[in-house]
Amino acid sequence: MSLRFLLLFGLVALLGLRSVPAQQTAATHPVTDYGHNLEQETFYLINAYRKADNLPPLQWDFNIAKVARDHSRDMAVGEVDFGHDGFHERVARLGALLPGLKAAGENIFESDDPDQLAQSAVAVWLKSPHHLKNICGDFNYSGLGVWQDKEGTVYFTQIFLKLQPADRTTQAAPPTPGLTTPLGLLATPYTR
Repeated sequence: MSLRFLLLFGLVALLGLRSVPAQQTAATHPVTDYGHNLEQETFYLINAYRKADNLPPLQWDFNIAKVARDHSRDMAVGEVDFGHDGFHERVARLGALLPGLKAAGENIFESDDPDQLAQSAVAVWLKSPHHLKNICGDFNYSGLGVWQDKEGTVYFTQIFLKLQPADRTTQAAPPTPGLTTPLGLLATPYTR
């Protein structure tokens, strides 16, 4: 056996032994490191697209990510339908937390295919004029949240904000993703 194989096997074993966070409910699967990796990877891909289009990168904000994650959870548990219902309330909530809010946008996505979810979400958003407008919009902060329902469908919410002054203390963007989800075949995703 090669050293590379043993290292890969060890990494897979370690990932399999990770503990389950306390966010688990009867109606949904927990948001694990898998969900965090999807958030990181999707955010990275959005910023890579913006960079290729000569746009400044979005800054990650944990408050925005929490509000986005809450909306993804609400869709996953059936508290709200898949869609943008409650968007104005989410923006008002963020406006109370983050001074200088000037504009907001939101992209959502759902898929039951665990293979390359981040790439699938971004590819679908880039083909949609409304979603592309948010991705390329005059926004400077963003947060993204994912949640998986009990059937395995994963819900994404990305919220984009324009905050002024732009020199507020920022939080570091998630690191470049190192792991992807190499399972399954590409399923038909749903987006709004």
